Amino acid sequence: MKCLKLFFLLFACSAKGNPSATLPDSSYLESPGWYNSTWLGTYYEQSNSWIFHTKLEWLYLPSSDTQSFWIYHPTLEWLWTTSSIYPWVYINEITEWRYYFAQLGFYEAESQQWYSQSELINQISQSRLTSYTSDYYSSGALAANTSISSWFDRSLEINGLKLFVAGAVSGQTAVPEEWAKKVAQTVKLLTNPNGEGIDISSQEQLIQVLQGATGTWHAGYPAAQRLAYGGGSDYSPNPLTDEGIEAYEGFQNLDKYLMNDMVWYRNSSDGEVNNVGNYDIAEVLEHLMHTIHLYGVPGAAPGSQDALKWDPEFNIGWQTSELYLAIKEAVNNGIFSLQDYGDENIDTPDTYRVASKEYLYLLNFGMWEFGQEFWENGTLAPEWSDRARTSAGVEQNNPLGYALFNKYIEPVLSRPNPSDLRTIYQDDDGGISGYQSD
Repeated sequence: MKCLKLFFLLFACSAKGNPSATLPDSSYLESPGWYNSTWLGTYYEQSNSWIFHTKLEWLYLPSSDTQSFWIYHPTLEWLWTTSSIYPWVYINEITEWRYYFAQLGFYEAESQQWYSQSELINQISQSRLTSYTSDYYSSGALAANTSISSWFDRSLEINGLKLFVAGAVSGQTAVPEEWAKKVAQTVKLLTNPNGEGIDISSQEQLIQVLQGATGTWHAGYPAAQRLAYGGGSDYSPNPLTDEGIEAYEGFQNLDKYLMNDMVWYRNSSDGEVNNVGNYDIAEVLEHLMHTIHLYGVPGAAPGSQDALKWDPEFNIGWQTSELYLAIKEAVNNGIFSLQDYGDENIDTPDTYRVASKEYLYLLNFGMWEFGQEFWENGTLAPEWSDRARTSAGVEQNNPLGYALFNKYIEPVLSRPNPSDLRTIYQDDDGGISGYQSD
């Protein structure tokens, strides 16, 4: 009996000597950093208000007031509850209450349905996209289309941009429907009118420019993004060669569309097939940005058409444009390398044309701090210096690029939430698009 009393005395002293900084009334579990809350459950505590919850995983708890308890979750964002009503949780992003049960997910009382965390994230993503609507924004359905050439068999139009989707042809299987919808959802996130810093009228103008609407600089020639499987060499004949272009009936008729790079599903361009979700995100964003930066952003925000002269063949005075000067500054400051671009001379038209689209993408990734998130090992140095992987780094090392982004790109392109992108693009081709047509 004395031994038992001694055990409880030692346990009480240990718990008292190791109180939780997050929830002081929690019990210490005799393992460094581990505690149990009678209402929140078991968690591991760090010293910076972050805890690892055994069910909800990483959480940020700025206050220990259990009667008004805010929780930040990296994918669900801000949640609110109290010790007396948990597991009922208020989801701030969708302004709804949900009942949380680890084995089933989040219960919605109105529909009387349980939703997994991934499904809840998609609901949050959709809510961000539906606060503002107008006739300019439209989400088309993926539909069969036999008029795009024998290489593509489906199409979809999302906020002014046409997507052409490759079918089962020339020894390659068709691009999956869900992948096409993932790309469409990514375009939707990039053109979210509710995004921070968005100027609605300028973004609506971007949509019209992409469409080639009357009065825009490429009127009658809409922009399109091609989606195919693997890489060009996976098709026989290779549609990226002159021989291949001639082999696919109707392919030459696509000259009436403005197109740039390809978005590859299960990209095999480097030999090994990609199956990493983060690299899918980088692949899709890079090539969508190439298309949108070239054929949508110029002419959207006031002054952008003159500022973003990227094609010397059609743009007189390109060497005095804001884009040229920003690229030249980045090159001179060791931020952007022209090592793999043509003759490496920014004043050569062909080199400048290619460098322009790559610079705009890299600048965009730097300002959004996406390189650290999605590039392999978080870097593209020396092509783009690690010194400019953050907004502050760009401002310090490429101030002309910083100003250019804030004047002409930020007002029209929305920064997707990385957690939304990672829900869509998961390793081994996992994830769901969450795309909904009108």
